[in-house]
Amino acid sequence: MHSRNILFFKLFVAALALTATPKLLAETFAIPSVLAQSPSPTSFPLPESLPEGATVKVDGSTSMTVVNEALKDRFQQKYSGSTVELAANGTDQALQALQNGDITVAAVGRPLTDAEKAQGLVEVPINRGKIAIIVGPENPFQGDITFDQFARIFRGEITDWSQLGGQPGPIRFVDRPDFSDTRKSLSNYAVFQSAPFETGPNTTQVATDETAAVIQELGRDGISYAIADQVLNQSNVKIIPMHQTLPDDPRYPFSQPRGYVYKDIRSSTEKRKSPTRFT
Repeated sequence: MHSRNILFFKLFVAALALTATPKLLAETFAIPSVLAQSPSPTSFPLPESLPEGATVKVDGSTSMTVVNEALKDRFQQKYSGSTVELAANGTDQALQALQNGDITVAAVGRPLTDAEKAQGLVEVPINRGKIAIIVGPENPFQGDITFDQFARIFRGEITDWSQLGGQPGPIRFVDRPDFSDTRKSLSNYAVFQSAPFETGPNTTQVATDETAAVIQELGRDGISYAIADQVLNQSNVKIIPMHQTLPDDPRYPFSQPRGYVYKDIRSSTEKRKSPTRFT
């Protein structure tokens, strides 16, 4: 099972390079990081077809939803008759499922830890997904905020839109769950490290790490954050400029690392002295 998963993982990532148009590839997947670590046709000959009913199971971070859907389409176009099954149960749960041999690929929204690498997990970075600051379409705020102001909104230190130059009215911060990769990524920025990484009393926290749930809670007074590729060009949400930039600008402040992970059975067995059962 594990050796077949490695094969399918390599094909899954290679299909990205072989089937995506250069423009879309550049915009969506950050070509250099993908191609530098993906198997090339010369070093890894790609079969023309896969056995009938071949299935790739992908689980992981909700931050990878759009990327996964695009790559699923390309893989199934490349290998007719194959199936890609997608789930989004979170990075930690997906990595455990990968260790157990229950899935082929883990789609992660954070780097692997040293302990995870020591267990034979191998990551192929895809890109850093921009984290957009969002409000509802009926929200009257039309201004621009700084990354420091957003951190103060997060902590409940800024609680009224007039403090941002908008119309007077209370701000309600809509937060993602504590286990969210996107939420954890914010904590890595210095602007969030000058005080405890805690939200204020004006916070509504959604139960699931899904952008749709966040958007549903925004209303006229809410503000939150989401992976940009999930909210760009959506009519049910507005993206707030930061430092007069939007997420399609490299200067937009916040982002999160994203990638795919597979289990390298060879490296893990070499480090273990006791027998291990593989499914």
